Amino acid sequence: MRRLLSGWTTLAVLGVLALATVSFFAPGRRHVALDAFVLYVGAIGLAAAVRSTRAASPDVHEPSLVDELDDPLDILPERPTELQKLERDVHLSVGTWFYLHHRVLPVLREIAANRLLVRHGIDLERRPDAAEAIVGETAWSWLRPDREPPEDRWAPGPPFAELRAVVDALERI
Repeated sequence: MRRLLSGWTTLAVLGVLALATVSFFAPGRRHVALDAFVLYVGAIGLAAAVRSTRAASPDVHEPSLVDELDDPLDILPERPTELQKLERDVHLSVGTWFYLHHRVLPVLREIAANRLLVRHGIDLERRPDAAEAIVGETAWSWLRPDREPPEDRWAPGPPFAELRAVVDALERI
């Protein structure tokens, strides 16, 4: 504290010496020197106030990543609505083949078409035989473009393991 006080005192004394020097050597400029001295003392006072405030609360800092993760009051961001919709569609498709055919299969076909085109240069619609060779027979039975809708709208959907196998085949493309 004494060291800090002596530093501010030294700055103030330097300001007084500068004011006295200007007043002695340029007496016609005393009013300008006095204005500059008042601004200088105000700046010193402001800097001292900021420094003492910062010293009074040393815990004020930007939170680190660990602090943010450990904070129990943080609310996790909401899951994207498209992801929630897709999850709901997958769960409902296990219930009925109709829902699977009209909601999930178009998404799976779109994923397959994109991956086949980007990674292998194969158009799903134009070269179905090449697409079937890459995707696999089981997944192709689900993804083929000419698949007919189910006759019984309320027939139970496929087992989840079968759906998972198709998704795994898409990931391997």
